[in-house]
Amino acid sequence: MEHTKIKRSKDSIRNALLTLLKDTSIEKITISDLTREAKVNRSTFYSHYVDKINLIEDLESFFIAEIDKTLNEKFENNTVEQGIIMSIQKLVYFALEPTHFSFLKLMLSQNGDPKFADKISESISKQIATVTRKENKASLYVRRFVSRGLLELIIVWLADEERPAPEEFIELVKKSQLFSPMQLVLHQNI
Repeated sequence: MEHTKIKRSKDSIRNALLTLLKDTSIEKITISDLTREAKVNRSTFYSHYVDKINLIEDLESFFIAEIDKTLNEKFENNTVEQGIIMSIQKLVYFALEPTHFSFLKLMLSQNGDPKFADKISESISKQIATVTRKENKASLYVRRFVSRGLLELIIVWLADEERPAPEEFIELVKKSQLFSPMQLVLHQNI
């Protein structure tokens, strides 16, 4: 277990990054910005992280592990469709937790890390692979299409200041997974 002082300084640095990301892209944030915002000296920062990229990777790894843990539950006695819908629901409720929401909203925004979205999409794709029965070249394309589409819905939902309630959003996601894109465009009130 981490010593309290170490945990406190790491949390301070992580929170500083999240605060700075609200107004500044990752590329423009410097170590000086981070240490000033976190109210720690540079040596404290470097005792925990090699550089800014290492800090970002640390935060992203934590969240990807949490997302994987959320999605990796076994959905025994359920159909493939029920398993996928349950995964979507769990992902939405995971995103709603206040610290998760802030981090995901920032990291999936224009100021965030584009690679982070790819990592989440891959995590979702792996979950879909665990509940599907076929593994072939076409299934890879379908999994990527579904996982990127789902992630894009979540990105838009997180950024929307007038976002629908979670239950309403989950229903929209279900429809996006059950109907073709053409059906959704032509019949938006499905």
